[in-house]
Amino acid sequence: MANLITFLWFSMLLTLTYSQTPTPNASDSPIKNISFDAETMWLRWTNVKDVNDVICSVIVLSNTKYKKEAKNNSACPIRVYAPWCQGVNFKIEGFAGERFTETFQIPRRGKEGITKENVSCQVHDANLMDCEWTVRETPSDIQYQFFYSQKSDAFADIECPKYKTDSEGRRVGCHFNDLSGFREIRPYHFLVTGTSNGTEVQCNDEYIDLSKIEIFKPPNITVECTNTNCTMQWQVPERRETWDAEFLYQLQIQKIADKNAVEQEVLVDITKTNFNHRISEGKFTVKIRTKRPYHGNWSEWSKPQEFGHEAPKSIPLAVFMWPLFGIAFIILIIIGYLCKRYYVIQKILPPVPRVKDQVSDNFHKYTQVVWEENKIPPEQCKIEVIQVIGKKSNCP
Repeated sequence: MANLITFLWFSMLLTLTYSQTPTPNASDSPIKNISFDAETMWLRWTNVKDVNDVICSVIVLSNTKYKKEAKNNSACPIRVYAPWCQGVNFKIEGFAGERFTETFQIPRRGKEGITKENVSCQVHDANLMDCEWTVRETPSDIQYQFFYSQKSDAFADIECPKYKTDSEGRRVGCHFNDLSGFREIRPYHFLVTGTSNGTEVQCNDEYIDLSKIEIFKPPNITVECTNTNCTMQWQVPERRETWDAEFLYQLQIQKIADKNAVEQEVLVDITKTNFNHRISEGKFTVKIRTKRPYHGNWSEWSKPQEFGHEAPKSIPLAVFMWPLFGIAFIILIIIGYLCKRYYVIQKILPPVPRVKDQVSDNFHKYTQVVWEENKIPPEQCKIEVIQVIGKKSNCP
């Protein structure tokens, strides 16, 4: 089926190249037999008069996409990266005694309004590519075919190596697991067409530069830090091309803050593969992504990598205060206990009066003296005071 579609597509295109619409003054035209070879991309004709200064133009949707001076005034190489499914007009201008203009048209193909959206493709993982297109709900029996070229100056003539289908079995995309055949830098031709009830539907095509649709893997970044500076390095990402290419890198450096702090974020755009970052105390994370400098989409962000020095955590004052209160309370208890045994505390807090114990209370008040036999201690001698009131006479 695929070979049949390819044959129909090119046979109809090549047939059209040999079917020029006659004009009223066709017999007076200095050129005839205009044809376009879709395989070699040459526009050719036969001169029936001497012609000079012939110029070929390619017009798509009323816009001139290409203009080239003819070779030997009899052929023009067509190197234009414009959609062909929209219809193409070739214009040949020159002089044959007087100025002449001839046109040749490749009309829009198939039933209009079936495959109107553009073909989109994406290169990833260096050697893989996925293309997709919009699948219409109607007609329900539509089946799509996808073709591509492996020469930048050729029509799409190779069918998709592996289709992707939806739950209803309709082709919705094409997967390439090897891009080694795409060796040129210039855009390649991609085309989607199809059939419904055996009738060709309107095709849709794009010229796509693979370097502009490639999505890269984020590089692996390494970080080495001193007390105040961190050096970040990474390698150029793996890519499809073998030649050296420039890349744009974006670093996102973010400080790991606590819940009540505002996170600090730094975005850096550079083309080098290293970066020096001055840091203060604290922990940071860094992640990186890359793309082409002037086109293409950013890659995914790499996994955040942590670096830096942990800032010392401040201890709340309450942590210190409670132990201090406890220690002070214990000290006060000890001091209070000791003070009870001293005179000062007795003056401040006099004891409660109580009944005197003659035995126990006097026992500790005895004074120790040297014992001498038959000698009464002075304090134990009872002294009596004799008061003389008067002298009494014994005389009568």
